[in-house]
Amino acid sequence: MRVPSWLPVAALEALRAPDYRRLWLVGLCLNVARWIDMLALGWLALELTGSPLMVGLAAFCRSMPQLALGPFGGALADRLARGPLLVVSQSMALGAGVALAVLFGTGHGSYAALIAIEVVLGAAWALDFPVRRTALFALVGPAGVTNAVSLETVSMQVAKMVGPTLGGLLLGRLGAGACYAGLAALYAIAVCLTWRLRTRVGGRAAPEAPTATWREGIAAVWRSPAVRGVLVITVLMNTLVFPYQQMLPVFARDVFRVGPELLGLLVAADGLGALVSALAVASQRGFGRHAQLFAGGSVGAAVLLLGFTLSPWYALSVALMFCMGIAESGFATMQTTMVLLGAPAHMRGRALGILLACIGTQPFGAVWIGFLSNRAGAPLATAAGGALALALMLPVAWRMLTRASRPPAPP
Repeated sequence: MRVPSWLPVAALEALRAPDYRRLWLVGLCLNVARWIDMLALGWLALELTGSPLMVGLAAFCRSMPQLALGPFGGALADRLARGPLLVVSQSMALGAGVALAVLFGTGHGSYAALIAIEVVLGAAWALDFPVRRTALFALVGPAGVTNAVSLETVSMQVAKMVGPTLGGLLLGRLGAGACYAGLAALYAIAVCLTWRLRTRVGGRAAPEAPTATWREGIAAVWRSPAVRGVLVITVLMNTLVFPYQQMLPVFARDVFRVGPELLGLLVAADGLGALVSALAVASQRGFGRHAQLFAGGSVGAAVLLLGFTLSPWYALSVALMFCMGIAESGFATMQTTMVLLGAPAHMRGRALGILLACIGTQPFGAVWIGFLSNRAGAPLATAAGGALALALMLPVAWRMLTRASRPPAPP
């Protein structure tokens, strides 16, 4: 299959490879399903309990497996064949999606059942994240990793537009059962595509890896200043900035006075901005300014979050979400790229598992933002997180930028 001539060839370079193209479609299905799930989880938790704190707690339970299981999922990605692992993780998610569709479709859905099944979805994501990205690296190699990860970010941002919009429409017009049925259908498509790829995404990434442990992976990645900076900023972004995503239903209902359909559009604007940014990065051949884009995007996202919390108007908030998506894309694309390039070859899976554990710290932020929102309101609580993130990130970002601007040492 050839890439159509009217598409920007440089941006879509990795899609020339049929196996990568199928893996990219798997990621697209999973990312759309993930955003439908995130929107539905926040809205249903708010409807079932009426408490922003319980919305934060729901997000905590959904993301906690990433922190707890991420390093072990990364170790499995280094030790075992990736194809069967991907089939297992996506089959887990399919089963959870079907269970949610049946429960809420028959009117038996409850907050406790919602949380219990969401934990299973979180565990599936904890396994999929490092395995699918090490498979991606195996397909394209170091020279193609920036383009391939940028295209992965494109799929995430297309999903961020399509998923919340579709989820909001299904949830608002057909109910939670139909919403989760759509989620299950996407996971079923992903399983079918992955089944065809299971023998072609690479076997064990490193035959010698069984003698190593994930603790050795932590030691190895921590010795790299660039990867260390990525991990520190990732924790700050996920505990202090990204919890705004769980609070968007509260902003929509209590600040902007809109329903799930316009909530979906608010999230989609973020995705559109990130999509534009990711395509711009993907079109750059030999792009090497990884640290600059990562640090600038992280700091920019925190600044824009402060602006969003001060906005009383829905239209202005949509525009701010678009700009925030541009900043977040720089963070998200370079986050994975810098870890893949900076980690030792035989520990890439574990490095990605450690990265996922850092991403998995988001539920702690969601809980404290939810707790503070109960007392001071969502805008003030979210602004406090953004301001603290900005203060803590600036020194780390400055060191990354200073180090990146130094000329290479002479041989």
